[in-house]
Amino acid sequence: MAEEAKKNRFNSKKVLDSVKNIPIPFLVLGVSVIYYIVALVVSIVALDIPVVAAGVFVILEAVLAALLNKIPLWVHGLFFIGMIVAGIAFHQVGFMVLMAFAYAVSVVLLYAWTRDYK
Repeated sequence: MAEEAKKNRFNSKKVLDSVKNIPIPFLVLGVSVIYYIVALVVSIVALDIPVVAAGVFVILEAVLAALLNKIPLWVHGLFFIGMIVAGIAFHQVGFMVLMAFAYAVSVVLLYAWTRDYK
């Protein structure tokens, strides 16, 4: 019985070796998609934001990050702060903080995707 348990044990070394073989842009893409889904679920369930509005905002943040891809990093910081200020102004601070981080995740994804890893 003990030998069978040793055979079925979770081997973290195998998992880490398989993750190391995945290219960095795809890892960042996976983390981004997971964050987008979590932000949508939290927005809909905990913050009572309508489904369509939450989905449109997540898509809007990704599109804005793509359009503003080649600007300096400090401009992205200003945009991040502006979104939080807009959340304060419209009494939706939690939702806009989630969307500001969705924007930041999109910027990191685009940076990882366009970087040369040679």
